[in-house]
Amino acid sequence: MNAVRNWLLPVTLAVAQVAYWPRDLTPQPSQYPALLGILIITVALGWRRRRPLIALAGAAAGLTLGVLTAPEDAVVLMEITDMIALYSVAAREPRRTWLAALGALAVWQLVCGAFEYGFGSEYVAESGMTLLCYVLIAGCGVARKQWLAGREQAAEALRRAESARQEAGDGERRRLSTELHDVSAHHLTSIVVTMNAARRLARPELVDDSLRLAADTGRAAQAELRRLLTDSALPAETPLAERLNELADAFTRLGQRVRVEGAGSVGVLPPAVAELAHALVREALTNTVRYAPGADVGVRLSLSTTDADAGQLRVVVENGPGTGAPADAGRLGSGRGLAGLRRRTQLLGGTWSAGPADGGRWQVEATMLTTARGSSRWRHGFIDLGVVALMLGLPVGAALLPDPSPPLDLRSWLLLAVVVPVHAVPLLYRRRAPWVAWAAVFVTVALWPTWLLGDWLPPSERMQYVAMFGACADVVAVYAVGAHARRKWPSLLVVPASSVALGTTFAVGTAVYGWQDSGGWLFLPLLVGLFAACWLVPVAVVWAVGFAVRIRRDRIVGREDGAVGAAVAAAEAEARAERARLVAGLRDQVLQQTDRVVTAAEQGDPDQVLAAARAALAAMRDLLTALDPPASAPALAASA
Repeated sequence: MNAVRNWLLPVTLAVAQVAYWPRDLTPQPSQYPALLGILIITVALGWRRRRPLIALAGAAAGLTLGVLTAPEDAVVLMEITDMIALYSVAAREPRRTWLAALGALAVWQLVCGAFEYGFGSEYVAESGMTLLCYVLIAGCGVARKQWLAGREQAAEALRRAESARQEAGDGERRRLSTELHDVSAHHLTSIVVTMNAARRLARPELVDDSLRLAADTGRAAQAELRRLLTDSALPAETPLAERLNELADAFTRLGQRVRVEGAGSVGVLPPAVAELAHALVREALTNTVRYAPGADVGVRLSLSTTDADAGQLRVVVENGPGTGAPADAGRLGSGRGLAGLRRRTQLLGGTWSAGPADGGRWQVEATMLTTARGSSRWRHGFIDLGVVALMLGLPVGAALLPDPSPPLDLRSWLLLAVVVPVHAVPLLYRRRAPWVAWAAVFVTVALWPTWLLGDWLPPSERMQYVAMFGACADVVAVYAVGAHARRKWPSLLVVPASSVALGTTFAVGTAVYGWQDSGGWLFLPLLVGLFAACWLVPVAVVWAVGFAVRIRRDRIVGREDGAVGAAVAAAEAEARAERARLVAGLRDQVLQQTDRVVTAAEQGDPDQVLAAARAALAAMRDLLTALDPPASAPALAASA
């Protein structure tokens, strides 16, 4: 099947080209290179899917032989093969590659055009229109690549959703384990660390501060645990910069010297990214309390763009050596936090690392994607600019083509310099506001009879070509309404409206160019109706093509979204059922001990605070082991 797809087009073109070769021209020995060029092009295009760059080079070489050695217009069917190969390059190669190919093809076209046309107005017109076609074809290839990438991403999303549905129970247990570790365990660990430090130093003022901190931290842990129990949503999202500053203040009170840089410059992030960044900083700061108390700690955030045009957040937490004795590391951590962060960053398409840095420092670094890969905004803009440039160049090129009629005078050129941009530039908005773009385009269509009647445009065959090529913008505008209008079936109204506008223009043009007798103008309404009827079918076909593309696109996207939504809904239902079963253990094992911490702190009993915090950490250890058994890890927080 792939072989048929690869070779059907080039073989069909080759057969058609041989059949098109003028019958009265028997190939001469000097023309044999043209036949060789046809063979080279056919073979090259057969490789366009597997080796698009080779196909493009072969098509250019074959066309060079054909155009320079064949009789005039004898290989006209092969003159589109370079565009076919360019489309394949843009659809299958990275951006830098197809841009380089586009530039090389443009240079080749300019050189070949100089040999074929010389350096007159025909060279400018032909080469200019061909280059504009190259840009448009490349944009179409990139759009095709984006569409296929979107379908691949949708298929991957469906696979992930199905996998999530099948593993919803296990996933909910892991998520609950992560939340317990990321939030509650850090609160309880900080209570143990500060109370131990206060008792070791035997300073009454530090004991009082530790009791107040234990009460506040215990209440925060209570709130988080109750949120997990009730499965309530997270509170209204606080900006990440504010959350990180609060975190820095909290750990500064624990003796660390924390500074945060760049948090205010990252702007609004997706909730999952902001939550992961906060969790990473909190985990890293907690580890500095354990292993480097009193250390200088720097937190840096920055945004960048990857090679795949995706936004990327980089988070770095770096600390120097501590000034105090480290806590018993073997008894305060289980390794779940670091493993969980690594897993979560990978799910967001990022990386995670931790290790020693220069100067005896320790560094934790993570990156995570903030936007989807392969953003299509620049691709759509590239295609839109290509379309508008082509619509600008076609009528200008038609005006420059050799013609027996007199060249345009200065007044006509000035009018075209105004009319052509006004006619084409609205197409930049054909995706966002197709009706507005159509109306703006057809306003100039409606004004064309006025310019003809006012003798602003001379009646000549050249102007007929200008009008014909200028009508390409009308075709694009009608297509855009069918493909992008917000309401589907009302877009059908564009067919009669466009037909009447085009019919009027062509009727007036016919009258100006062909009727010398003023009495013929009495038949103008009849002629308008006749031309409108003639335009009705072509306009309807253009609208139908755009509408069919829209229906197919909506159907595919709707089917993908529906499948993903159904799988996600099933996964959520299973996760809720699993959570309901698990929270009972959380209530009995951890929350009661956390309540004891707050009560003892309010009563001013440091021994009871420490005992209750250790008991809560032990209960947390047991619950985490039940939720997510570690491969090899010491107890989470069995206090010494």
